[in-house]
Amino acid sequence: MSNHPTSIDTRANARVRSGGFTLTELLVVVAIIVLLIGTLIVAVSAGAKRAQAANTQTLMSSISTGLGQFQTDFGYLPPVLGSRNPSPNASNLARDVVRLGQVAGANDIERQQNWVSYTTLAEFMIGYGHRGEDGYGNVIGGPSGSGNREAPPFGIRSPGSDGCWGAIDAPNPFYGANPPAAVLGLAPARNPNRGTVSVAPTAPGNWNTQPFEGKVYGPYIELKDERLIAGVSGLQPNGRPNLVYADQGVANFDELPKVIVDYWGEPIGYYRAPYSGTDLRSGIADANGNLANLGDIYMLRPWEIAPSDQSVGAADAGADNSSSTQLKSAAFALVSMGPDRSFDRSRRRDLGEFNKDNIVVTGK
Repeated sequence: MSNHPTSIDTRANARVRSGGFTLTELLVVVAIIVLLIGTLIVAVSAGAKRAQAANTQTLMSSISTGLGQFQTDFGYLPPVLGSRNPSPNASNLARDVVRLGQVAGANDIERQQNWVSYTTLAEFMIGYGHRGEDGYGNVIGGPSGSGNREAPPFGIRSPGSDGCWGAIDAPNPFYGANPPAAVLGLAPARNPNRGTVSVAPTAPGNWNTQPFEGKVYGPYIELKDERLIAGVSGLQPNGRPNLVYADQGVANFDELPKVIVDYWGEPIGYYRAPYSGTDLRSGIADANGNLANLGDIYMLRPWEIAPSDQSVGAADAGADNSSSTQLKSAAFALVSMGPDRSFDRSRRRDLGEFNKDNIVVTGK
């Protein structure tokens, strides 16, 4: 009889042990769950990056198509816009025409690396600008608020022969019959009237008195996601813009120059083949007597170049002169910095591999 309680206790203890987990077993289960969650996060992150890349590629292809239609309408591609005004205000920041010779550098190859615009695309492809900047915008004589825009709200009137609404060829009469060279191409010098009607000199800023009318072109692209448009609140030393968005409650958002951003929230850059002087249809010769081309922009060159596309261009900081025949023959190029949101303008295959994921779309 004395053995029965022991036997019963042993069976009871066995039942208790079989109904639970040891500490080791719990740790193994937890480790498996953590591993599965980590794998899922990596998979979701990779999928999101692929989706962002695909959406950015589609967006840039749409912009490329729009640039092609713009060229059909006017016979030239839009100029490169940037900031030359030493004291820009909200209505002209990064809207000045910047010609290749006005970019810092020892030669045209060096200048080309930094001759890029972030504001050209929104300005010309969509028409973010008021009546005094692109000939179209708000109701003449009315207030400048967003609720007083002409309808449809976006579009531009002809930029004219200089591509910038008279800022070079026929500046705002406020500057007189012989405007100083320093103002030519500046955003405040834009004159959508360009002598087509009699206009009294208008101080820059009094843009809503401009009577210019005519055919409205564009918009050349349609953005359904408002988060793909950002305002420029300032510029960094390397020329990249500081961005703000409409939903941030910025008081003067409508007046700010705009950029089109990719699906990582970074501005899409616009490069174009260099032109001579103010003639947007002309080319300029490089050091070898050939036409300067986009094949000499290091960060636009493919990370891997197929043998059938191999060409020779200017050597980069790493003495790499490998270029692409497709890029050399392009009239313009669009670039996104990709998932890492970084780039290196000094070389094609940079040490940090920042350029490896760049997305580049070209057009003729």
